[in-house]
Amino acid sequence: MATEDERYRQSSQFRLWSFSPATLLELREKTNSLAKQQITPRIDPVPEFLTSDEEAQLVKFFTIELIRAAQFCELPTEIRSTAAMFLRRFYITNSVMTYPPTELLKTSLFFGCKAEGFYIRLAKLAEKFPNTTSDQILAGEYLLCQGIRFAFDVRHPFRALEGAILQLRMRLPEEETRINNAHARAREILKFSALVTDVYFHFTPSQIMLAALLMVDPGLLDILCPRPAKGGDSDGDKAGGMHTDVYDKIMTTIESCRAMLEDEPPERMTEYWGTPEIVKSMKPLRKKLQRCRDPDRADLVALQRARREQAVAKPKKPSTTNDGAVFGDAESRDPKRRKVDNADDMFGPALGQ
Repeated sequence: MATEDERYRQSSQFRLWSFSPATLLELREKTNSLAKQQITPRIDPVPEFLTSDEEAQLVKFFTIELIRAAQFCELPTEIRSTAAMFLRRFYITNSVMTYPPTELLKTSLFFGCKAEGFYIRLAKLAEKFPNTTSDQILAGEYLLCQGIRFAFDVRHPFRALEGAILQLRMRLPEEETRINNAHARAREILKFSALVTDVYFHFTPSQIMLAALLMVDPGLLDILCPRPAKGGDSDGDKAGGMHTDVYDKIMTTIESCRAMLEDEPPERMTEYWGTPEIVKSMKPLRKKLQRCRDPDRADLVALQRARREQAVAKPKKPSTTNDGAVFGDAESRDPKRRKVDNADDMFGPALGQ
């Protein structure tokens, strides 16, 4: 039977959307560079473009805006998490200077509902946003699907957390309050910190869950991942431990994940990102974005309409093949077949002729 790790490694999330930190940085720099090359001929005079770091900062800002919008629309946690990852995936290989994040944010929310099987009327969702139509939300849908490489499956750490909490309750029945507090706090971390950092691109859902527990209560992590007993280097801990080298490798990975999560603790949602000061500090970046946006792709509705018109107007290539070319000539297929003298008579000549 395949282990959970083996099943995860077969998923599109691991195959298409897992990167080393160096690879992810290189991808973002390449996306930024290509966007500058494409936009430069379309703008006169050429503005000061966003750097890849500034783009990453804006993506984080708009991810948080997406989370706020999902909360306002009362969408479940799984929906907002999937939508957030769709947005972040899209802007790894697409620049915020090329496609407007304010529009893709709404599209990601709607498509996140679809991907998770959560029904919501498009018109009802559009009504939640000022100056937004259903067409505007739909205009970026196929673009989003292309950007995320049609990988609609997003594996989250929430299910892993529920399994870990169940196991802890079985092992520590007398510490229900402690476990409940850790459960609630870890969920808050996974609902915010994991979505606005890059942990989904570097770690598995189980590793992210364990890192959140490590932030909350290291003692509980020791229950789930017991330290090797003395002499465990060769035989492992008979009580359920593991080899020392394996344990050290696991803990190094979880510590790295925890460090990333701690960059954006849940409190920053209101104490930092929700303050007027941070909103004001983002204005220069958003103004800079306005000056260097791709003018041909700023309006997704117009872009979609133009592409449709282009597809309709494109002349079709005349077919150079006929039935004979495909299936072979009738006579060549059946040399004994009798020719019909009167080609105009669909039933052939009269009897006796």
